[in-house]
Amino acid sequence: MTVYTLGNPHLRMRVSALGACLLGLEDDQGRPLLRSTDPAQPWHPGQSALFPMLPLANRVAGNRFELWGEDYSLPESERDPDFFLHGDGWLQPWQPVALTDSSMTLQLTSQNGPFHYLAEIDYRLQGASLVARLGLTHLGEVPCLYGAGFHPFFWRDEKTRIRFLASGVWQEGPDHLPTSWSSELLSNLDFRQWQRPQGWLNHCYGGWRGQAEIDQPARQQRLLVSSECAFLMLYQPDEGSGFVCLEPQSHAANAHHLAGHPGLRLLGRGDRMSLGMTLSLRPAP
Repeated sequence: MTVYTLGNPHLRMRVSALGACLLGLEDDQGRPLLRSTDPAQPWHPGQSALFPMLPLANRVAGNRFELWGEDYSLPESERDPDFFLHGDGWLQPWQPVALTDSSMTLQLTSQNGPFHYLAEIDYRLQGASLVARLGLTHLGEVPCLYGAGFHPFFWRDEKTRIRFLASGVWQEGPDHLPTSWSSELLSNLDFRQWQRPQGWLNHCYGGWRGQAEIDQPARQQRLLVSSECAFLMLYQPDEGSGFVCLEPQSHAANAHHLAGHPGLRLLGRGDRMSLGMTLSLRPAP
């Protein structure tokens, strides 16, 4: 699968048509802002620097959902034995449709289970920012619930700190599915003030303000994550992983089984949804 290297005076990124993944994003000194993947070695999208999540993000309990009294089973995934994990968009080959020195647009048409959609993703370097935009159009005759998001793996070391505002959290429970909502944040899950992410983390925050900051003291550098999404997934397998994930997504984890389907969009044929994410590099104050 071809890998495209794009850049401007501030940033450089590598984009693969497989999964519409980023395989790296570096600053003007070549330092990784996201974890890097060597395209010369065997890799899969789960090892990338960033991939899109669609037509849903995260996991759905029982790998099924109900709509209007009808039961819908979700497809099997090649990456997870139990769940249609993050959908199928990140695992399929996309078609490049536009390319410049600093931007790229890719498209995907997919029909899988109850989902039949056309997706388009645009990656664009603008100054010291990466601007990503994901759009999704339902092509099926029967309306269906849709969601989407971005799954970036931010480079981190032992001094990395993060900060963001949210009104509460669904903590991870059995089978990586969320437990009940809580507006009371445990100290290790409260990032209203700068804090180093510690240990295993896999939690969904709601009422997210739409901004998160990643501070790299060793570099005197900060990354600002911005999105219109109201939900933010925080994931880190352990402190030695070399990355932490802050994932803007359109809906709550397991929203298909929550009252009101928070954040999911019911799309009829021809209906479209879209969401964006901007990563902006700036010097630390």
